Amino acid sequence: MIEATTIEAFAELSSNDRKAYILDRTQLEDLWLVGHIKNQFEEKPYFFIDHLINPYTGLPLKAKIFNNSSRPLSIFCRKKTTDKPYEEGTLVAAKFNLTESNSEIVKGNILNTTLDEVYLIEEDSDKIFDLVGMNKEDLGIIALAKPSLYSDRESHFIDVANIIKTKVKIDITNLNLKIKENNHQLLYMERQEKHLELTRQNLNSLQLKLEELGFVFDKQSEVQLDETKESFLDIPENLSELLKGIQTQLSIRGFHYEEKTLRHILLALMTDQMIILSGPSGTGKTTIVKQLASIVNANYEIIPVQPSWTDKQDLLGFYNPIRKLYVPTPFLDCLIEAKENKDQLYIICLDEMNLAQIEYYLADLLSIRELEEGKLRFYSDYEYKQNMNEIKWFVQRMSKEKDSSIEEALKKIQIDSLAHYEMVTRFENLKRYGPFLDIPKNVRIIGTMNVDGAVQALSPKVIDRSFVIPINRQNKEKVNSVSEIGKYNISAEYFTTNITDIPRISNQLREAINEIQQELKKWNIEYNERLEKHILLYYVASKDLSLSTKQQIDDITLIKLLPRLHEMIEDEQLISRLLEVIERHVKDELLSKRKLEKMKLRFEQTGLFSYWS
Repeated sequence: MIEATTIEAFAELSSNDRKAYILDRTQLEDLWLVGHIKNQFEEKPYFFIDHLINPYTGLPLKAKIFNNSSRPLSIFCRKKTTDKPYEEGTLVAAKFNLTESNSEIVKGNILNTTLDEVYLIEEDSDKIFDLVGMNKEDLGIIALAKPSLYSDRESHFIDVANIIKTKVKIDITNLNLKIKENNHQLLYMERQEKHLELTRQNLNSLQLKLEELGFVFDKQSEVQLDETKESFLDIPENLSELLKGIQTQLSIRGFHYEEKTLRHILLALMTDQMIILSGPSGTGKTTIVKQLASIVNANYEIIPVQPSWTDKQDLLGFYNPIRKLYVPTPFLDCLIEAKENKDQLYIICLDEMNLAQIEYYLADLLSIRELEEGKLRFYSDYEYKQNMNEIKWFVQRMSKEKDSSIEEALKKIQIDSLAHYEMVTRFENLKRYGPFLDIPKNVRIIGTMNVDGAVQALSPKVIDRSFVIPINRQNKEKVNSVSEIGKYNISAEYFTTNITDIPRISNQLREAINEIQQELKKWNIEYNERLEKHILLYYVASKDLSLSTKQQIDDITLIKLLPRLHEMIEDEQLISRLLEVIERHVKDELLSKRKLEKMKLRFEQTGLFSYWS
């Protein structure tokens, strides 16, 4: 928010600057306010609207607008003496303008409107507000600034409660249909289960009769019969053979992925950076995470991101100060489990991560992962000590063995009480969920995001800290057939890349990346040292694959450089020059060129040149 100025200085501003100042100080999105009628007289050609409410936040308008005036804002409304007046205190919405006259502004008459721009908020919508659990004073009338919601494209007031009512009805109808569908499905499953149980009983009866006749059966449990055992395969000597082995194992399981796609994912895993798999729905983004984790014998957790996520508590949990317990999430539990099993690789998949604003729930984790000794902070050390002291006091009060540890004493206290149970629960909770956690080095985070025509581009902060790998519909490449389905028992250390004491990347790769970056600077895209580190990690990880320089350039351009492109442009020559520079360096490698060509085609249709279209 910009600093408050004086009324006199405000009067000297241009019309546009006045509007920008008012919108910023009041935190409005457009010139709309909700308020109450005041001083409404038939004989006077004006009245006021005061007790103003910001319709976009539902909060009273209390911000100090000018630093030399404490007078609250009100709207001056002109009318004809013949107009029927509103009752005093009536709740209305008003579209206002800013006073042009400098002398009126100095007097304090800043906002003005006409009766035609004042809209009554009907009283008969009370039941609807009760239904959605809102008060009229809390209503954020976002629709006021959204002309696209109306057929005439004009921005005017409507009873938003009707929209809410209609949506509630539709949601209830859809919910009832879903419940009915689920009931039918449950009924079908119950019938199938009864049929299966009857079949088992008949088979058991038949087996008993055959045994009486002298037949012998191999006694195996149903669990053993249902399990498909996968043997551990010999770990290939180099990364190139492992890549082929992974592709083969995927293929014989019925999942077909191109070697280039698997190469990008495998190398990105070895950089210990966040990975984002983007692509249309149904291209196997979540499936590749599950199957790859299975083949390399890694533990994995699929966590669906919810649209309601707004901060890190949705991802990491929160401390409940009333119960004095930490409420965890599957994400946090997976981190703790990984810390206890440092040799095992853990893959956490944030499925459909762009359903919520990524920076809201993931910003802390992205930042802390880059620190040498980064720690996730859950609550204060002081709160932890207070909890421990309270538990210790309870133990000393109830136990005769003063020298025992808290854990031993709690086990020995023979008290069948709720207080005892709560103390044991709190102590176990504190042990597992301390005030902070070091992020384990054996954890890899992968996010999936469906890309469609309405998807928003990722922010530069997220892109800078990630490898963005496009997953398109895969061609069924022919792979070597094998007779054995298995998996590789690979430790987490295998997926670690060490860049200390490593010579610099080749001059040819460096020059090519620099030239492409220089071209991208014309799009106002700047890169930092973080990109240099990621390129070096990818370069070192890929050395065992013996990639050519043009393959390395193609990979880095596709998954690190191009994701920053999301621009409305008028100069098509910028696209042509960028395509020319990249083609000169990648030659017959096609991934980045094909991506640019798709982006160019969408640009010709929409005017938006975007990696995310």
